[in-house]
Amino acid sequence: MAQLVHDVFKPGCIGRVLEELRGVLGGVTWRRLGGLLSGGVLCRLLWSQYGILLKRRLPYWSMGWPIIGHTPGILSMTLEGWSEKMVQGKPPAVLTNFLFTNTVLVSYQLYSQHIHSMELDGKLGSGCPPTALKLLGKSSVLTLPGGKGHQHHKRLRTKLLHSLAPKPCLEVLPEMSLEVRKMLDKLAEESARNGFASFDASGSHLAAKVSTLQITAGLSQDLQARIEDLVDTIVSGVVAAPVNLGHFSAFGRALAARRELQGIVTQLLKRPILDKRNILADLAKVTEGGEAFTMEEILDTIVTLLVAGKFTTSDALPTLFVNLSQQPDWAAKVAQESFEFTSIESDSAALRVVLESLRIVPPLGAYCRVNKESAIELGEHGQIPAGCQFAVFLKTELAAMGDGFDPG
Repeated sequence: MAQLVHDVFKPGCIGRVLEELRGVLGGVTWRRLGGLLSGGVLCRLLWSQYGILLKRRLPYWSMGWPIIGHTPGILSMTLEGWSEKMVQGKPPAVLTNFLFTNTVLVSYQLYSQHIHSMELDGKLGSGCPPTALKLLGKSSVLTLPGGKGHQHHKRLRTKLLHSLAPKPCLEVLPEMSLEVRKMLDKLAEESARNGFASFDASGSHLAAKVSTLQITAGLSQDLQARIEDLVDTIVSGVVAAPVNLGHFSAFGRALAARRELQGIVTQLLKRPILDKRNILADLAKVTEGGEAFTMEEILDTIVTLLVAGKFTTSDALPTLFVNLSQQPDWAAKVAQESFEFTSIESDSAALRVVLESLRIVPPLGAYCRVNKESAIELGEHGQIPAGCQFAVFLKTELAAMGDGFDPG
C-alpha cells in the first residue's frame, strides 16, 4: 500500500493522470453527459423495482409499470379500492409496487398466523414510504419501532397520551364546537343557494382546524392559518415521489414547509407564557407523563400529530355526519350525553357511533411494517425479503363484521 501511494504521488504522475482524463472526456459533450446521467438514474430506478425478483421463495408478484408500478391505479381508485382489486382471486400475499416502493400485500389472517408475534416482540419497524420517514422525522411515534424492548417509542407515546388526556381535550371543546357549527352553516348556505353542497373542501378545512387546535391554541389567526397551509404542503409531500427539486417538486416544497414549521415551533417555545391549552409547553417540560422532549422530538411529534390528524379526520368526518343524519335515535343519544369523560376509551354513545363509523369506512384501512434484519416466513406462500415492507389491509376484515350501522 505504501509503495502504491508513493507511485501515485511521485512527481509527474498526477499530471499524467489528469492528461489521460482530459483525453477521455474530451469527446464527451454536455448532451452525451446528460444522457449518461439520465441512463444511470433510470437503471437505478429499474433495479430498485425489479432487483427484488432475484430473491428466492417470493410470494406471488405483480409489479405493474416500470418505475411507477401500480401508482396510477391508486390515484384513480384510492389505495383501499385498488388493494381490494389487486388481491381479489389471488393468494393472501402479493408482492407489488406502488408509490415507488416494493410492498407485499398481506391478508390479516396470514398476518395473524405468521407475523403478529414478531410485532409483539419488537422485531418490526415502520414501513412508511421514504417521503413520510423524512417528513415525519426519526423521532415520530409512527416511524419508531414499537413493542418489546423499544423504550424510546414507549417514552414518547406515554408522555404524548398524557398531554392529550381528556382534560386538555375538553379545554379546546368550545373552539372545536364553533368550527363545526361554522362549517355546517356554510354547507347549509351552499345547499340553499345551489341545491347541493360538496363536503370535501369544507371537511378538509375543518379537519385542518380541529387537528391543530391543541397546537395553535392562543396563536393569532394569521399564524394559525399559516400553520394549516404548511400542513397541507407537508401532506402533499408525504404521498409524492421522493424527488427533492426544491420548490419545483412536491417533496421539495414539503421539506421547505417542515423547515418553516420548525422555525415557528422554536419561536413559540421561546415565549415566556404559552396558552395553557397548547401542548407544546407540556411536551417541553417534565410532567407526570414523563421527561421533557428534546427539540427534535417535539418537532417530529407536532408534525406527526398535524399530518395524522389531517389524514384521518378529513376522511372520517363525512361518514360520521352521514351516519348521524341517517340514525336520529343514535344522534339523540349522543346529544343527551355530557361532555365530561374520564377516559377516551370510556363507554358512551358517542364513542360507539365513532367506532362503528370508523369500522364501516376506516380512514386508513392498512398499515405498513418492515423487518430490516431478516426475511419473514409465510409458510406455503413464500417469504418477505429482509428490508421489504409489507402492508396489512384491515378493511375486508372490518367489513366482514357486518354491513349495517349497528353501534349497539
